[in-house]
Amino acid sequence: MRHARKALLLGLAAALVAGAVTAQVNYTKYVALGDSLTAGYSAGALTKFYQDYSFPEILAKQFGITSFQQPTISDPGIGSYGTVLRLTALTLGPTGVVPVIGPTPGASGQPINAMLATPYNNLGIPGALAGDLATKTGDITKLLTGHIDPNTLMFDIVLRDGQHTALEQAISLSPTFVTVWIGNNDVLGAALAGVALEGVTLTPKAVFQQEYTTLIGGLRQYLPTAGIVVATVPDVTAIPFVTTIKPYLVNPATGAHIPLLGEAGPLTESDYVTLGASALLAKGIGIPAAAGGTGLPLPEGSVDATGLHTGVILRAGEIAAIEARTGDINTIIKATAAQFNAKVVDVNAIFANIVTHGVMVGGIELGPAFLTGGIFGYDGVHPQRLGYAVLANEMIKVLNVAYGTNVPQVDLRPFLTGEGSLTTVSAKSMQFSQEAAIATIKLFAPNALMDKLEVGTHVVRRHIAERPDRSPAGLLNP
Repeated sequence: MRHARKALLLGLAAALVAGAVTAQVNYTKYVALGDSLTAGYSAGALTKFYQDYSFPEILAKQFGITSFQQPTISDPGIGSYGTVLRLTALTLGPTGVVPVIGPTPGASGQPINAMLATPYNNLGIPGALAGDLATKTGDITKLLTGHIDPNTLMFDIVLRDGQHTALEQAISLSPTFVTVWIGNNDVLGAALAGVALEGVTLTPKAVFQQEYTTLIGGLRQYLPTAGIVVATVPDVTAIPFVTTIKPYLVNPATGAHIPLLGEAGPLTESDYVTLGASALLAKGIGIPAAAGGTGLPLPEGSVDATGLHTGVILRAGEIAAIEARTGDINTIIKATAAQFNAKVVDVNAIFANIVTHGVMVGGIELGPAFLTGGIFGYDGVHPQRLGYAVLANEMIKVLNVAYGTNVPQVDLRPFLTGEGSLTTVSAKSMQFSQEAAIATIKLFAPNALMDKLEVGTHVVRRHIAERPDRSPAGLLNP
């Protein structure tokens, strides 16, 4: 495998298909490569509660596979900086019922099957960039002996042996079918940290091109007859972490909009405020003094000699840069898939349709709204179990058309009741704790400094309320 890795890194960027690809797909031996969205990560942690409903686990069951191995973690899970997020309280505030979201108290969960003798079938690594799948390794002994490195923790949990990359481990299993969904984190860090900067929070286009070609080319060279399906990257500026909080308050008497304050001046209605601002706004930061706040500005992301400083504002120019790079990445994904005879699930188009039109399940309309939409979990970035099941069904639709198969879809009705759908709190506002914001951002921007989020102590009673009806589709037309 060492020689294989060297060959991949030196020659696969220009590799051609090394053999005819069978027209008849075989789902019996399935391996999934990707990041947190493949891993079944949700609510800020990797935990069995959500992993049991990762989209690869769901697909495997629908394929009839009886043993699909994942790096399962006992509850309350393991995040790079804490346990799984949960609804910690429901309090009554000036605007109504206020859910408070924060990490689950107590010790982290533990790996359940860390000593599995073979690589996992689900090789989704939370926090992974496209280039990481062919270059990085992980060592589970660090976690098991208490020497935890937050920067490599997820690689240690998933890859374990200290020697082989995700790409090498996937190839070693000789799968007949592979899904690859990677590239999300090559733009996501910019949205979460509030800084869109080439080469820092945005992977350069040429770099992604080389890394993605190496990855898919490597799979095709060593698995010439396997079915390979890749997925595009959704618009990360439309996720609830970015779209939930309005850039203004509303005067209930007049309906007038009062802009929130940022370090670069008052926000416009083309700017976004992330969930990282929630705890700061609760302390009056970002709210004009005339509206009952402190008059202190919300932090904006920046880079200086000391490093990358996380902010909670995305200005219109930064949003445009993130959207443009997402478009570049998706163009590369589709072109590379065509080069190496892989099928494409256009998750970007699927998510855009959900944002615009929602999705009906059992007569109930689901959407991307934080807490109440049913798709996303408590971190505002990842789907909850129902969301992963919706995604799995969309993938099955594509597979059945692309390969002429008849894989059954998942019955979504059980997800609408009980624990299958957690974020259905009816609330007019919420508080995303500082701990929750830091835990969410750190996984995807591990080198970012959090000093700007850890400020302020004054809790204010608001005189001007936020409107509760924000949604990604209605940002500019509340």
